[in-house]
Amino acid sequence: MAVLASGRGTDAGWRAVFKEMLVGVRAAAFRFPVPAIFFAAAALQANLIIAEIYLFADDAQRAFAADLAIGLFSGALAALAASLSGEARGISRMASNATAVLAGCAVTLLIVFSAQLSVLQWVLFPALCGLVLIAPFIGRGDSDSFWMFSARTAFAVLLGGLALLLLAGGISAILASLTYLFGLEVPSELYQHVWAFTSLFAAPLFALGQFPDRFDERPSVAARSFMDRGMRALGDFLAAPLLIVYALILHVYALKIVIAAEMPEGQIGWLVLTYGFCLFAALLIINPFFDHARAPTRLFLRFWPFVLPVPLVLLFFALVERVGTFGFTPERYLLGLFGAVTAVVVLLQFLPRFRGDIRVILALPVFALLLGGFGPQGALGISIRSQAERFLDIVGNPPVEGKRHEEALGALSFLAGQDALARVAPEGEDVDLSSGMGYQAIARAWDLDPTRRFKGPSGFSLAYNAAPTAFALSGFDVMIPNFDLSTRDEEPESLTLPSGTELSFRLEENALLITAGEETVRFPVSKPTIEDMARIDGAKQVLKFGLGAEGREIMLLPTYLFADLQQPRLETFQGAILLKSEDW
Repeated sequence: MAVLASGRGTDAGWRAVFKEMLVGVRAAAFRFPVPAIFFAAAALQANLIIAEIYLFADDAQRAFAADLAIGLFSGALAALAASLSGEARGISRMASNATAVLAGCAVTLLIVFSAQLSVLQWVLFPALCGLVLIAPFIGRGDSDSFWMFSARTAFAVLLGGLALLLLAGGISAILASLTYLFGLEVPSELYQHVWAFTSLFAAPLFALGQFPDRFDERPSVAARSFMDRGMRALGDFLAAPLLIVYALILHVYALKIVIAAEMPEGQIGWLVLTYGFCLFAALLIINPFFDHARAPTRLFLRFWPFVLPVPLVLLFFALVERVGTFGFTPERYLLGLFGAVTAVVVLLQFLPRFRGDIRVILALPVFALLLGGFGPQGALGISIRSQAERFLDIVGNPPVEGKRHEEALGALSFLAGQDALARVAPEGEDVDLSSGMGYQAIARAWDLDPTRRFKGPSGFSLAYNAAPTAFALSGFDVMIPNFDLSTRDEEPESLTLPSGTELSFRLEENALLITAGEETVRFPVSKPTIEDMARIDGAKQVLKFGLGAEGREIMLLPTYLFADLQQPRLETFQGAILLKSEDW
């Protein structure tokens, strides 16, 4: 005990630990004041949403509030990239903070006005994450210093994730124990507030406190020797052999196409994308250990630029064929963008200055995603123009029958999902696009049948046109027919059950919400459910889908529905809903 007591330092007490924590938070906020402010604003906005505090209580304001929270968090990443870039170049704090403010505000506005600026948030966000790593090394540094900074940053992010789980998870466990052990009712919103505050502010701030402050550090001799065996094993036993075999398979498939004179399968582009992603990831991870590579990895390192041209030819061949037939979608645009970036990376390997530079291997995709994430040149802008032109070309050359009719509805559904129906509205006709039924109105204006089943570039429709069919139902004693719900509806659909209970129904993203009094039950419409819907043939199968939440069950009997396959989400439902009166 004496030895233990004597081994304790003066910084082992609770007070010292708490003081050290405060010092760390203060240091992170002082070093990155602008990103910290954006993270705090994102957390505040998220908590206002959870508390249902809006400037205006309409659907447009609710959507704006959600986009603002996402925009502020994305703006924090942009501000962090600008701050790190200024710090690495020795720019004054005032100039660095001013640049961070401009970058953060610009990205926040992009997200908030994503509909007007054709922004794809799921494209822009990973690009911003990559920009945090790349920004300090644009025009400076080398592969070794970049790798070391990236490794330390990844460790800081990992610590932030652990802080999230420990802090938010620990507080949630404490609150849950109060309920289960002492019967104290804890509002469900309190859990949401805890997780929102921790994930959007506390955990990111903790991670910022662990960010490396050196941009010239290289892997030390000790670090190299400690990790060398593991990285060599990763390259020799896993990465190199698997990538070599994958490349051989793609080349054999290309030879088969040439010999058989057949078109490549529609999924070849994604197979090439997977190969390229794995290849570049391997190059980035094991880069500092190339000098000690053994035979399999040396073979891979020497010849990897020469194995990519054939897969890229396959990719572009398949992409040109698909785009020529079905037009651009964001996925096809990004697939082509990946092919172009990969081709540039391969060409740069023949220039000694850029050969093997992992900064370039990561920077090119990051800037390509930034360019393709918004605006008329981006994935969404070009896809909207492509699908609008495709739709007008089809309906402008009647008769529109059979497969052409389905293709027209597919293009129209994509435009409806992006609020771009005005681009294909017939000239001189007054078509109401504000009621949430714009898809049906535009289709009928062009003599198309909007209830007809199709599968388009972004979604599918399903209309029940089978012969009368009998099927058994158990447990449900209330049927509500003639429902017409859409995610674009401004007001919920309300009615009174035979028991006298008043219910309101709203279709929101990924869920059907039913409100009874002050209680709202959210019935999730999961991705597997939507995929099951897409596989059903409405002419042959009974359409019924069960949903459950909080111990309650409902059944959907659609006569027509439309679902977005990209998100995926259910956007329109027409038909009947079955309930159990005892649940309400």
